[in-house]
This record gives sequence, C-alpha cells and structure tokens, in this order.
Amino acid sequence: NPKLHVTVIDGIPQARKKLLGSIDTQDVLVTSYTLLQKDIELYKQIPFTYVILDEAQHIKNRSTRNAKSVKMVQAAHRLILTGTPVENSLEDLWSLMDFLMPGLLSTFERFAEKNLRAPAPVHSQNIAYLKRKVSPFILRRMKSDVLHDLPPVSEIVYHCQLSPVQEELYRSYAASARNELTKLVER
Repeated sequence: NPKLHVTVIDGIPQARKKLLGSIDTQDVLVTSYTLLQKDIELYKQIPFTYVILDEAQHIKNRSTRNAKSVKMVQAAHRLILTGTPVENSLEDLWSLMDFLMPGLLSTFERFAEKNLRAPAPVHSQNIAYLKRKVSPFILRRMKSDVLHDLPPVSEIVYHCQLSPVQEELYRSYAASARNELTKLVER
C-alpha cells in the first residue's frame, strides 16, 4: 500500500490558506468544525471525494454555523460518526440526514409538517415510514456488541442531605425558574 499523505489544516489564517492551496498532493485533510467555518469560502470550492464528520452531533442543530458550513462542502461521498443516539430528536435526525443526503427528507418545513406537527393517528404512520426510510443508512452498534467484557449497566442511587447553603441556593434557583416559567405562560 502506498503511504497516505495526511495534512492537518490548522494554524493562522495565512498558513491554513497556503495548506489548502497545495492539497493536490494530499490524500487526507483533517480540520476542526471551527476552522472549517472560518475557511468555508476556500473549502466550498474544493471537490472532495469523501467528507467524513466525526462527532457529528456538532451539526445536529440545522441553524448553527457548524451545520450550515459543512453542508456547503462538495463531496461525492459523505459519512458521519457520532456517539450520540440519532433518536434523540427528529430535528437532529433531519439535520444529520440533510448533510448525508440532501433532499432525502425534503425541506425542514415539509419534514416538520409531516413528522412533528401531524395529528396523532397520522403522526405514528409518518414516524413508522420515516424509520423505514432512514434505517438502511444508519449503522448503530450497541456497547454490548462491541465491548463484551463490560458488566451490565447498574444504577446506584445515593440519597443525601443538602447543606443549608446548598438548600438555599437550590430554593433560589427553583423560585427563579418558577417565576420565569410563570411569566412565559402569562405571555
């Protein structure tokens, strides 16, 4: 196997621009979400064969700069890796799939209409259809499948008394949250 040429794109803006200008001799580029955002005008002009996002939960919110930036990158093939379960939120799932396969789940507005705001009987049918649609593209490994030597999860609950200062602080936060919630409800 020939040796892969890996380049880490970091440093000051001029250094990053120079590195990106000489990528013809590189096989793999590695950068951070933050630097990709800063250099997106350069990255979006480069046709990549593969773009692989590690810790893809950084793009789960469709309106963040992270999500908007990575979705501008041109790539023939896309892959994401995340330790965060994709079942956490349908909005998160839409953003991840929008990076992987733009258009598969339609626009966010249409997706929300079908999967977030639909009435109960239709909603469950839509969710079942959505699950069938995306499941071929998700490989979910369970900890028990990978780490056989781990004991089963156990939960231990310890009850303890708050100190007077901790109790006062807790009550203060609780009262503040209650007041804020009351104001929101009134509005």
